[in-house]
Amino acid sequence: MSLLNSIDRDHVLTAIETWDTAGGGNYMLVRGGVSTHVLLHLGREYDAAAIAGIAHGLATGRTLTPADIPGGSEGASKALTRLGFEIRDDSPPGASKSRLPTANKRTGTPRPTRTSRAASPSTPRPRPAASDKPDVLCPRCFIAVPATGICDTCD
Repeated sequence: MSLLNSIDRDHVLTAIETWDTAGGGNYMLVRGGVSTHVLLHLGREYDAAAIAGIAHGLATGRTLTPADIPGGSEGASKALTRLGFEIRDDSPPGASKSRLPTANKRTGTPRPTRTSRAASPSTPRPRPAASDKPDVLCPRCFIAVPATGICDTCD
């Protein structure tokens, strides 16, 4: 059972309202980037994974990060589509899902995977700095809590 099965349409609509009220910028700091899957609602665009994570927090009390969502932003998109929301996939053309190498039928050894020059092991991928990722979210408004531990919005 997927973690996102606990959310319903009302949770998502409340998450969208929370996003709009807070301006959305704080959520992007928590997520560490922008999703390639966009939730379209009433002429506005939202990060699908962030909205799904917030909706999960409303449903269960535990907000999900992209790493927590099975399938990442694509998994969040599937859950939101299941609830009747429109999703736009902004993945770059030609981007494919990563697959595990299949075994060679004769020898049983894994086949080597193809890598492009951009994704070669000698070229490390840039990662967001640890200081850009707040660790704590306010349990009431789901905005990143500053180092003081007191939510600027709620307390």
